[in-house]
Amino acid sequence: MSSQLNVKMKFRSSGCFKVVPLNCEGSFKALWASVRHSNAPSMDIFVEVSTSQIVTPTPTISLRLDDVAQFVSLQANDINEGEFDGNLEGDEFDEEFATLDENLIVIEEDGDDDLVFASAPIVEFNKVDPLDEDELNSWKTWESMVRYEKGKEFAVGQVFTNKASISDEVTFYSVQANQFFKVAESKPDTVTYKCGRSPSPCNWRLRATRKDPYSQAFTIVTYKGPHDSSCVGDMVPRDHFNLKRAFISHLIRNYVEGDWGYKVMSVVEVILDKFGYKISYAKAWNAKQRAIGDIFGDWDASYEMLPRFMQGLKESNPGTVVQWSTTPIGNSNVHTFKRVFWAFKPCIEGFEHCRPVLTIDGTHLYGKFKGTILTAMSIDANNQIFPVAFAIVESENNESWSWFMACIRLFVTKRSGLCVISDRHAGIMNAMSEVGSGWEEPHAFHRICIRHLASNVNTRYKNVKVKNMFGSTAMQFQEKKFDIGFARLGEMDRDAQHYVADVGIEKWSICHDGGHRYGILTTNLAEAFNNVLKGARFLPITALVQCIFFRVNAYFVERREEARKRLLQGQHYSSKITHLLEENCKKGAYHKVVSFDHVGGLYQVTTRRGSRNVSRGSHSHTVDLSKRTCTCNKFQTYKYPCSHVYAVCKKMKLNASQFVEISYTTGEHLASYASKFHPLKDEAYWGHYNGPRIVCDEGKRRGKGSMEYRLQPGPVNPEVLTQQETHRSKAIWDGDDKGSLRCRSHLAMHKGFLVSDRVVDFIRESQFYFIHRVVGLKFNVDFITALVERWRPETHTFHLTVGEATVTLQDVQVLLGLRIRGDVVTGSAACNWRALIYELLGQTPGEEDLKGASLRIGWLTENFSGLPEQANEQVLHQYVRAYLLILMATVMFPDKSGNDIQVVYLPLLRDLDAIDDFSWGSAVLATLYRNLCRSSNMKARDIGGPLILLQLWAWERITIARPIVTGPENPPLIQGPYPLGSQHQLRVDSLGRRWLSVHRRRPQGTTITTLLGYRDALDNMRPDQFVWQPYPQAIFSFLPEACYNDSGEWCVVSPMICFDIVEWHLPNRVARQFGWKQNIPEPADTEPKLHKMDKRGAHSRNWAEYHSAYLAMWFRRYQFRFIGVEDNSDMGYNDPYMVWYRDRTRRFISPTFQQAYQAPLGATAYLAHGFAEVHRTCNTEIQAMPQEVPPHYRNIMSNIRDNTSQSLEHVGYSHLLQQFHQPTQETQVEEQHEERGDGSTMQESTSEDDETLQVFRRRSRRTNTSMSPINEQGTPEPSKAKKIWSRLRGKKKT
Repeated sequence: MSSQLNVKMKFRSSGCFKVVPLNCEGSFKALWASVRHSNAPSMDIFVEVSTSQIVTPTPTISLRLDDVAQFVSLQANDINEGEFDGNLEGDEFDEEFATLDENLIVIEEDGDDDLVFASAPIVEFNKVDPLDEDELNSWKTWESMVRYEKGKEFAVGQVFTNKASISDEVTFYSVQANQFFKVAESKPDTVTYKCGRSPSPCNWRLRATRKDPYSQAFTIVTYKGPHDSSCVGDMVPRDHFNLKRAFISHLIRNYVEGDWGYKVMSVVEVILDKFGYKISYAKAWNAKQRAIGDIFGDWDASYEMLPRFMQGLKESNPGTVVQWSTTPIGNSNVHTFKRVFWAFKPCIEGFEHCRPVLTIDGTHLYGKFKGTILTAMSIDANNQIFPVAFAIVESENNESWSWFMACIRLFVTKRSGLCVISDRHAGIMNAMSEVGSGWEEPHAFHRICIRHLASNVNTRYKNVKVKNMFGSTAMQFQEKKFDIGFARLGEMDRDAQHYVADVGIEKWSICHDGGHRYGILTTNLAEAFNNVLKGARFLPITALVQCIFFRVNAYFVERREEARKRLLQGQHYSSKITHLLEENCKKGAYHKVVSFDHVGGLYQVTTRRGSRNVSRGSHSHTVDLSKRTCTCNKFQTYKYPCSHVYAVCKKMKLNASQFVEISYTTGEHLASYASKFHPLKDEAYWGHYNGPRIVCDEGKRRGKGSMEYRLQPGPVNPEVLTQQETHRSKAIWDGDDKGSLRCRSHLAMHKGFLVSDRVVDFIRESQFYFIHRVVGLKFNVDFITALVERWRPETHTFHLTVGEATVTLQDVQVLLGLRIRGDVVTGSAACNWRALIYELLGQTPGEEDLKGASLRIGWLTENFSGLPEQANEQVLHQYVRAYLLILMATVMFPDKSGNDIQVVYLPLLRDLDAIDDFSWGSAVLATLYRNLCRSSNMKARDIGGPLILLQLWAWERITIARPIVTGPENPPLIQGPYPLGSQHQLRVDSLGRRWLSVHRRRPQGTTITTLLGYRDALDNMRPDQFVWQPYPQAIFSFLPEACYNDSGEWCVVSPMICFDIVEWHLPNRVARQFGWKQNIPEPADTEPKLHKMDKRGAHSRNWAEYHSAYLAMWFRRYQFRFIGVEDNSDMGYNDPYMVWYRDRTRRFISPTFQQAYQAPLGATAYLAHGFAEVHRTCNTEIQAMPQEVPPHYRNIMSNIRDNTSQSLEHVGYSHLLQQFHQPTQETQVEEQHEERGDGSTMQESTSEDDETLQVFRRRSRRTNTSMSPINEQGTPEPSKAKKIWSRLRGKKKT
């Protein structure tokens, strides 16, 4: 019998056990390093006996780390072969194995060979003369991956298994010796290395060839070494030139294979410990990604592999659902990966036996490509996670979440009444509220994770006590306790109370939930499974899906066995539910029960009070068995008996199990996991795949090659956009996208409010009548947010790709009918507001309704809805003032408070005959500017102000996703069609009336419905998508005179004032909106300090006196009217203003890797890129032309350049021209001197020599070519200039 003794160590790593033979010093060190980095909780040291014959199993020595610390030392510096072997000697070891075989002897060979057990017939056979080691090993070649100590050298004739192994050995040799090498020659059959030290390398050289064409082995044929004594190694630098990521990836392969989440900094530490070099984080990251690719497959090829794997998965497991979302590249059969959804058949069938609850969540991928994995989890009968569906998407956005939820509803489950628990991500909120999706009530009920909402409260209000109070309130089962907690929350922070109330109390309160969420408070189910996948998120996409498949299968096998055992044991309910029911039964034994209706099942249950006064108890609850309710609310929430129901059942001798929902039974538990997974077939047996070839999205690639690093969003010259570092666009570009803003419009306050005809008739002749007529407009929140992201507080304009644009006084009067001419809307804040309200409104608000100058809007709507029939003139005036305040609070001056109006406007309504004497239009526009400036900050989360004005302006001027106004049923008696909509009254309504929601529909073919979509559309806006003059003279014939009689005020450059608000009106920056030529504007000063001013801390301030300087400017505004030169022609790409503007604007808001959609790269795209290259070349040559070039050459190049730019604008690819011009800071300084000095023309150079010199300097920088020699006079040598243009004249062949 031949036996062998193997000493091994077993430890847990990444969910499985690894067994490592302990046969050398290197294995000890590798084991210790791996355990240290994987944080293994324990190890088993054991001796394994293997024989060549079938023998009786031998007991294994299992040693736990906790028990045998004295047996073997695990310190990395102390581990060595001798110590471990010494620990296996002595009497204890001999006694342990004495019973194995009397004839067994131990022969221990020198070196690292294992101990061999052999059976000896006679003792003499064991007397063997020692053999010569050199003779024994003479047949061996030099094995690959043999590591050297310093001083060891290569030798001619040594053999390596392949080309990669010799490369690793040369690298290891050089790095350890602090030497450098270069590859002098590399061919399939030959490789040569030489000394790489600079500047004077030595004669060190190594050459290896592949002698056998049928083998991959390489043999050293030439070696000149070691390095010369003069080739002394320098001091160890931070990094080594020859430490390439391929070499590092081979070193760390075992670590990464044992722990997929192996930290990048651990890679840095391994190299530092082994070689003394500290490599960069980027190199370590790239090496880890390469190691993962070597183990699990190439990262790029994994995308191509995924469709085939999914097909093999569906063939082996029929019923598995897989859905794709890809983007075709041109007309080819190649598609760019966008999303994939899958749900395993066992999960689909098992979910029908789980509770009707889904928790959804998303988590990022950590590998070489960016992405997000979305998961949907349920809960089984044992209160454990049940995986339902998965998806890999580009990011968490509106479209990806809508697509994911649609796939679940279409292919996974159609169960009605599902409860979906999630965080408040905008994409989830939109997906759950989308009409017709199957997720709106009553088909499904959306609930919010309490933990996420509590975190939002803490982030928003920076108060842990408020956060804890909210959490405690949300978890109350009884309404009376909830009311107490909610009131305390309001006492601590009224804004926080309003904030959570706006979310919807039923979405986060257990007692108002209606029992839909089964007491599940958070999304911890989904997040817990995401943690299970934490290591897998480092893998290529196909390996990630494979990992999920095998882990879910293992989960099913384990749970199925657990449920089967309980069923065989006769257990009716799952283990965790059984424990909960037993606890309730014990508690119910001490309750007192009084019957009120035995037949109807109505009882009163009183809990017993404890012995101490501080203990809880002595509470009465009503149990109604017929309705399955208890006033403690736990019966309805969990769907199994509470302690009060158990008390009733015990007294009435009822079986309490009839009140336990079937989803808690062991039968349902087993049914959830009854469906089995089937092993995957070998890849050779998969069916033929006929679908498109899927490739990775290059925009998602992490690293220097990704699009976000190549694309420059601007500004190139920061002289205009001085607040870019705090602007919303910077946060979005950096990946901190907060989503859509919350629009505070208060239009809901109008619901149920009745406006008397007498009140309407009274204001009919005032400008407020036009505001009354536009109430009810619905906002496009995503579109408004996309516009805010382009608003610049430095210029009070929107920075669009086509130029600057803004809302002007013209827009205010035409769209809303508010006058511009008049007194400033301002006054003093020092007043007895309660007395004034009683004087002008006839009623006094309560203490809770009036706080300072903030009046609750609800108080107005409650007390002034409708007008008494017998109301006299005084009462009528009071109701008119109240309604005007409501219009101001909801349409003209809404703030972010939630439900208040500042009563500082009330004194201006004292004389109702004089309300038109004020410039309400400028006050409204100033308020809009102020809110836009504040919301454009990266920290802003919401926006107030007259958003109706912004929405109307956007629809009038921007054609992207613009609604279509339907024609009237009974058009006025005019010639031609009536253009202003079905409800617009001729010469009665302002122009904004035609955009009311009931009179508009979405154009056919419109696909932009999300914030990302609007961002992309604005990033790629074409010139024809912005209407510079939407108000032709002819349209004024349909409007009342009040909408245009102040046209002389539209172009004033003046401050606009509304109490504490002062904002500048700058029409000179948007001259094209008035039909004038747009020149390069003068530097703007919007006085940023004004944006920080508000009413806080200024309760007694007289704003008219405080802003007296600005009031004086307003009354002298006619002196600062902007008058331009009429020019209605389209502005070209090379217009001086556009050239100036492109360098000073924020061109892109969203990086291309975040774009919601991609246009296919067809023939148009290829031609567009070619045209852009032609344009760049022509533009560069024109700028570099010396004076001696004939004029007709310049004209030819200019015509080609202009034609290409016009063609690109026509097909919507003008943004390609933006990517070519990225001047350096030195160029910017020089070009500032070349720009216009008087605001209309470019300054000419003072001399020909200066101009020529500047041209050649630009030429050298922008084309990265050598600049022609400059003589002492500062001009280029004529001979060099001729060479530049010789090919254009035909003097040289090209």
